[in-house]
Amino acid sequence: MITIKSKTLGDCWQKCIASVLSYGEKYYDEDVALFEILGMSVEILHPSSDDIFINHAGDKKVINKMLNKFSKGIIMEDRPFTYGQLIYDINGIDQFEWMIKRLENKPETKSATISLIIPGLDNPNLPCLSTLDAKIRNGVLHLQFFFRSQNIFGRQYANLLALANLHEKLADRIGCKLGSMRGYIASAHIYEYDVAAAKELVDARSIQVTDHYYTMGPKSIRS
Repeated sequence: MITIKSKTLGDCWQKCIASVLSYGEKYYDEDVALFEILGMSVEILHPSSDDIFINHAGDKKVINKMLNKFSKGIIMEDRPFTYGQLIYDINGIDQFEWMIKRLENKPETKSATISLIIPGLDNPNLPCLSTLDAKIRNGVLHLQFFFRSQNIFGRQYANLLALANLHEKLADRIGCKLGSMRGYIASAHIYEYDVAAAKELVDARSIQVTDHYYTMGPKSIRS
């Protein structure tokens, strides 16, 4: 397993890209090649939704769409679900408020944990992010997460910004200092069509990412 320790979201993103480029094994998602690490843990000591590097290098359309996907009350016609629906209204339950109540009632709780998987969902597009966990230790709120799959070059930066935004909202509601973000990614991968741009980002740190997932991704996505 690869472990990534970083200070900021942007630092984490760059280190994750470099690790997949160095250690990822070639595999296929339908008809498209990718490089994959099975099992990557990340730690971000000082996460911020206003990350300078990601806001400069990330695809603005991808970032805005991801922030919308995590927002309350947003419905996307092209998606069977949004993270906002799974967090704020899963079977009529607002899991964000549920987490707040558990943390307020027992600040030292180890059970402010929510699942974003709907059991038995018969859809090929299961949530990549499946678990969120919040813990208060010494007056500081830490957020942990589990991704079954994450497109490291094309999506991780937007995922991290959205999670940091959620982390900040949670800490603000509870009245805690903002702590670290930690997570585990079961399949950390970069598609082959993104490898050249990923290498350029790591080496030069000056390019701006352009998303190609819906035009060059797996056949079922392209169609």
